[in-house]
Amino acid sequence: MEASLIIPMITPFRDNHLDRSALDMFLEYARRNRFDGLFAGGSTGGFASLSFEQHQKLLEWVIEDSQGIDLYAGITRSSLIETLHMGKIASDLGYGNLVAINPFYHKYSQESIYRFFDSILDAFDTNVFAYNNPGLSGTEIQPDTIMKLRDSHENLAGLKDSGADMKKFREFLKIKGLKVFQGKDALLLDSIREGAAGGVCMSSNFCLNTLRIAKGSPESERICQMTKEIVDLVTSYETPTIHNYLFRKYIAGEKEPRNYMNMPFADLKETPPEKKLRELMILE
Repeated sequence: MEASLIIPMITPFRDNHLDRSALDMFLEYARRNRFDGLFAGGSTGGFASLSFEQHQKLLEWVIEDSQGIDLYAGITRSSLIETLHMGKIASDLGYGNLVAINPFYHKYSQESIYRFFDSILDAFDTNVFAYNNPGLSGTEIQPDTIMKLRDSHENLAGLKDSGADMKKFREFLKIKGLKVFQGKDALLLDSIREGAAGGVCMSSNFCLNTLRIAKGSPESERICQMTKEIVDLVTSYETPTIHNYLFRKYIAGEKEPRNYMNMPFADLKETPPEKKLRELMILE
């Protein structure tokens, strides 16, 4: 059974500035390997550390150079007003899919989360995808909230769920007309078997493991175990720094990556064991 694999892409930097040449290399990597889509401006892309202008510039550059690959624009800002503004920018640029994580930092009720998404869904005719990531936002979107939103808005096209709770994931899968994507790499294979539309998986920034799983490789069980080991290796490092480093090292081919993050992030002082990673990652 085949499913879609969307890259929740990094935001490449060099010397604290957006790096256009690295972005072009990243987009070529995505096209060459035939990923199903790119999600720009998400958590792996460090969206919360971007200025409004950097966020906008990233969306502009990605759509200028994407050449046919399906695009998903992360539009969330800490303010609903700015989120709607970013959504308008993305829509005007030509993005057919907008993605919003539930409001973060404050302890929002489900009623407030509903109002947040209701405002976004009312503002745009294009597809909108909700993004559930309680580990980062601090609040979980409940299946009943998504069901209520879907009942009143046909343009709620789907959900990326990074809650790591398969019981709730199955509840999301029951919502009629909703495409549900798994955000946790280690749960991708089980999720596809349960009926997920596919995955939006962080390791796709630097290896092809989850792409192979999504496309039904006969080695999927083995690759899934390898992917779990990759996740175990990288989760102890600062994010999104680790993802940028691994892209620079294994996709861009930089022997000793330097100055690849934006402030206040910094280059990794210690890096994952290269020999072990190469044993686990599929690179071609």
